[in-house]
Amino acid sequence: MREYTARQSLKLLLVGSALCGATFLAACGDKAADSSALKTDSALGRDLAMAATDTAVKPRLQDVPAPVPAAPAPVKTAPRPARPKPAPARPPAASPAPAPARATTGVIAAGTTLSFASNEKVCSNTKQVGEKFTADLTESVNASNGLSIPAGATGTFEVTESKTAKNSNDNTVLSVRLLSVQYGGRSYPVESTVENAATQKSRSASKTTDVKKVAGGAIIGGILGQVIGKNTKGTVIGAAAGAAAGTAAAAATADYDTCLNNGASVTVRLDSPTTIRASAP
Repeated sequence: MREYTARQSLKLLLVGSALCGATFLAACGDKAADSSALKTDSALGRDLAMAATDTAVKPRLQDVPAPVPAAPAPVKTAPRPARPKPAPARPPAASPAPAPARATTGVIAAGTTLSFASNEKVCSNTKQVGEKFTADLTESVNASNGLSIPAGATGTFEVTESKTAKNSNDNTVLSVRLLSVQYGGRSYPVESTVENAATQKSRSASKTTDVKKVAGGAIIGGILGQVIGKNTKGTVIGAAAGAAAGTAAAAATADYDTCLNNGASVTVRLDSPTTIRASAP
């Protein structure tokens, strides 16, 4: 196609050149002479004729559309296995309810009894009014909101009355009251009444005094026996009788005290409600 175009362009150029030459000759010379010369110039005429004639072989246009590639045969694939249906979504499990906040205080009702064991021996002649002693709680005591006073808590007691008896016919007294209970680093004052205390009445006179009274009675009895019986047997009997008399005299004239022995029980009743606090975890 390019070769054909180049040849046509060359032919047109030659024709143009010839025409320009002819035009130039016609303008510069004698028109008649030139015309005659042109006619006789066989070579020039032949060239013009050849220029006007398309001797080139015209190419055949054989352009045809490119063949469309055949569509690939469909590839057979194995059928996909059916997907199992998803199980229905379970509702979210309910979250456990939050644990209730721990109570910080509890109340022990009025009328509740508390049992203690004394930590020392307390007597009316050894403790004066206003003096204090301690005792341990023997059983835990429940309060509201799940709280309690644990066993082993310390009770502080105060002596409210103390009296020594001067003889066997006199009265001896020892009275106490609970002031507070301590545990877990805290002290709780209470209003209470002692319902029962395991006290004992005991002689407080010294053994030396009793011995003197018994010995004095024996001596006197012996003298009387000798005077009356005028023999050893009478003296012995008199001495024995005198000793018994001296013993009776010692018992009748001795001092007596009321004592709360070490480990003795004291039962207390609360007169009003008592508020306690939870122990630190």
